[in-house]
Amino acid sequence: MERSNTKRLPRSLWTALFHPWVWRMAWRDSRSQRLRLLVFSLAIVAGVAALTAIHSLKESVERGISAEAKSLLGSDLKISSKKAFVEGELAGLTESAEEFSRETSFPTMMRFQPKLDGGGSRLMQMRGVEEGYPFYGKVETRPVDAWDKLLAGGAESGVLLEPAVLDQFGVKVGDEIQIGEIRLRIIGVVDKPAPRGSRFSGFAPEAYVRLADLESAGLLGAKSMANFTVHLQMAGAGSADELKEAIQEGFPESFWRIETPEDRSENLGDALDNFQQFLGLIALASLALGAIGVAGAVHAHITRRITTIAILRCLGCPGHLAFGIYLAQALALGLFGALLGAGLGIGMQLGLIVAFQDQLPVSVAAVTEWKIAGQTAAMGFAVCCGFALLPLLRIREISPAVTLRNGARLKGSVLRRLPVYGFLVALLLAVAYSNDPRWKSVLALVGGMLIAFLSLLVVAKLLMWLARKLVGKHWPYLLRQGISNLYRPGNQTLLFLLSLGLGTFLLVTVLSVGNILNDRLTLDHAGNSPNLYLIDVQPDQELGVREVLKNDGLPVLESSPMVTMRIESIRGVPVAEAIGVPKWVARREFRSSYRDYLNPTETLVAGKLATDRANADELVPISLEEKIAMDMGVGIGDEMTLDIQGVSIRTQVTSLRQVDWSQFNLNFFMIFPPGVLEDAPGFHVVTTRTPSPSASGDLQRHLADSYANVTAIDLTQILESIRDILGKISAVVSVLAGFTVLAGLPILIGTLLNGRDVRLKESMLLRTLGASGRQVRMILLIEYTTLGVLSALTGVLLAVVANAALAIFVFKADPWPDAGLVLGAVGIVTGISVLGGLLVSRGVTNNPPLEVLRGG
Repeated sequence: MERSNTKRLPRSLWTALFHPWVWRMAWRDSRSQRLRLLVFSLAIVAGVAALTAIHSLKESVERGISAEAKSLLGSDLKISSKKAFVEGELAGLTESAEEFSRETSFPTMMRFQPKLDGGGSRLMQMRGVEEGYPFYGKVETRPVDAWDKLLAGGAESGVLLEPAVLDQFGVKVGDEIQIGEIRLRIIGVVDKPAPRGSRFSGFAPEAYVRLADLESAGLLGAKSMANFTVHLQMAGAGSADELKEAIQEGFPESFWRIETPEDRSENLGDALDNFQQFLGLIALASLALGAIGVAGAVHAHITRRITTIAILRCLGCPGHLAFGIYLAQALALGLFGALLGAGLGIGMQLGLIVAFQDQLPVSVAAVTEWKIAGQTAAMGFAVCCGFALLPLLRIREISPAVTLRNGARLKGSVLRRLPVYGFLVALLLAVAYSNDPRWKSVLALVGGMLIAFLSLLVVAKLLMWLARKLVGKHWPYLLRQGISNLYRPGNQTLLFLLSLGLGTFLLVTVLSVGNILNDRLTLDHAGNSPNLYLIDVQPDQELGVREVLKNDGLPVLESSPMVTMRIESIRGVPVAEAIGVPKWVARREFRSSYRDYLNPTETLVAGKLATDRANADELVPISLEEKIAMDMGVGIGDEMTLDIQGVSIRTQVTSLRQVDWSQFNLNFFMIFPPGVLEDAPGFHVVTTRTPSPSASGDLQRHLADSYANVTAIDLTQILESIRDILGKISAVVSVLAGFTVLAGLPILIGTLLNGRDVRLKESMLLRTLGASGRQVRMILLIEYTTLGVLSALTGVLLAVVANAALAIFVFKADPWPDAGLVLGAVGIVTGISVLGGLLVSRGVTNNPPLEVLRGG
């Protein structure tokens, strides 16, 4: 390097990165290693793509929610109650509104023609609506005027159903259905429904009728699950929030649920935030894994370039310029991977919008979120380059004297790397903050990811140590050599185990949790757990319903009375003013029962269960479920005043129960002794077990003939709906977890490519010593198999621990994982390792040993 040229070279690292000579040298130096470096740069593509897709989709949906806020509710204000509104209440609610419309909804059984006489019934969510609703948005039907005909009434009125219901029962527009005491004609199908108002509608198809028709069905008086709603449309200058406050002040004793379009938007936004937080953990882990892979690639690349760097130093190249050359390569790698990942994420976002448009809560335009793409690409680039700094710092430790020593190794000061570690943690915190701006969640996200990585690191090192210790001198040579290859100088075995182990850990954990949920949603057919609930059985109907069950050969598993009540005060303090009591306790309607025994899913944990009321003048003894007691801050001996259908009753907590809510028995938060609630307005719930869907259908038909108000809830159908929902969620989560595998595959290929030269020389040395090509290939096969098994065990062991913790502390389920899933994961991961290794190592035995030895 000429002195005149040296004078013109930049004197700082910052200026070096803008100097053409540094970039020319970086380009020339990378010529023989570009493929390997590009393969490693693909490792961050998956993480950046996942971040881009998640953030872009959330941004698009939130924009759609903001644009259609009123359409999500259908009105400016929605007031819901479990009791019918009286005339005075209705007048007070509607006096400030320009228009109003009423709605009543409840689940009930519907019978279909042509099977009216032979079966064909299904649980439906009935919605009786009045003209005018929805005030915002449009209900789309076939024929297009079916909604207008429904609300107009007259001869052309009838019922609107979802298309799937018509397909299920083989009925068509023009056929009749029966609900309660009336028959209605199907006048159309609903393609885009009115805003859903009941959580139960997610588990039962909706049917729309006129409110007047619903009231004439003879079902409403007995309906305990009815929901009464008033929809308001305000004058142009009015404020929904102000009207909401005015209603709450004007009716302080009411327990209505009042909702504005902003409330609905916030609820949807919160749901999106929760989903994004969970998926963000997987995306962040994928990005960090990819960045670790790039750091490993840079480390291997610099190790091969130690002599080159030393020669540059001999020629007068300053340390910061040598550092700049390889930093420029790392910057190029990060930029390539980040841009490619952002592009792939944009494609995923648009594809998800198109594919799941019907399942999204609002209409979402397939628009590219360039701002989000730019932000996530910048984050991916910064994280990638930050991790690459760790091996790059060691360049400054390479002296010109290295040219005189063969086999020099990279060294570096741990103290010098501490600021880089701090910088990396700050980067990860910044990425996590973009996913969730709450610092508590940010720290939990980054902390959880660091714990996962450290756990993987510890397990991987432990397995490597065990593998080395277990190899004995008496083992066959090929087996000893294949396992020993994992510990050759400059090996990247640990990086290999981390890359495949993290993906295996996440995927096996997600699938294991899915299995737990599916098991919990599968009824135990060998036991006596109920699979059919009969609700709204009036007290004078219970014996008749029991007789119907007896005639059908079905057992009565449980029959419990149910009375609705609210909490007025706790220890003499109004519940709304009680310190430490959650607000939902004051709003909630508790459905309680009375009996003098515990059912099989209950355990007494404190006090004594009262079997009767000893004295009418004393406080009524009650038993509380332990968790609700904890939420309210009450214990044995505390007094509570309950509002039971307008009558105040003073009670005292005399016992606490632990309840297993995962079972399908009839469980309650509050249990009264007999002799207190018998005269209170209520109903009975009867449970039974049917051996087949046909038996369930026969029972429902027989009940409909004599007890039209009784609603049969078939748990099998409900659980199938829940399984379908969980299946979709599990599919999305599994795809995102698969991104960790995609991030790990380039690392796997890259580490194999980095070791190919070493394996080539080792193979030629073995052949020179007399080994056959078959023996060399067998050694490689053993090495790759061991890598795969160790990688699988690294991920599977942690997944088993995570599954056990979730099963015991969250789901209260069997902690043992599915053996088939575990063995399948080990087999698949091992197969990936062996297949990748053999493909990359093709031809290592084809070159003559003499040629390789001359090259060395």
